[in-house]
Amino acid sequence: MQPILNLHIWVSLPTDVRHKIRIVFNIPRSSNVVVNDGRIETDGTTTEDFKYLTVEKMQKYVESGLTDFNKLFDLVVAQIISEIEGKPKLVTIPEIKDEIINANPPKNGKKKSK
Repeated sequence: MQPILNLHIWVSLPTDVRHKIRIVFNIPRSSNVVVNDGRIETDGTTTEDFKYLTVEKMQKYVESGLTDFNKLFDLVVAQIISEIEGKPKLVTIPEIKDEIINANPPKNGKKKSK
């Protein structure tokens, strides 16, 4: 079963970040905004709407092979914030690690000793 995003986590994101994620992943709003004691309980997005936010779509968006929903969502949020702030595209940690490992292969096939 596809992990579904928690409404509490969703509404804790800044409004502009939620808006951009909704646009990028075509997430609808199938309910009304609910505010209780000045606190947003939902912005109209329901758990049913979050089915549009799939692992496959997030993998494509952040260009990552990760399969963990929560890690991918964290990368999506970081990428969206970066885009909103006008910063360059983020590079995921596994990509950086692979570049470092492949950039300095041992000459004799053995690990260097310290």
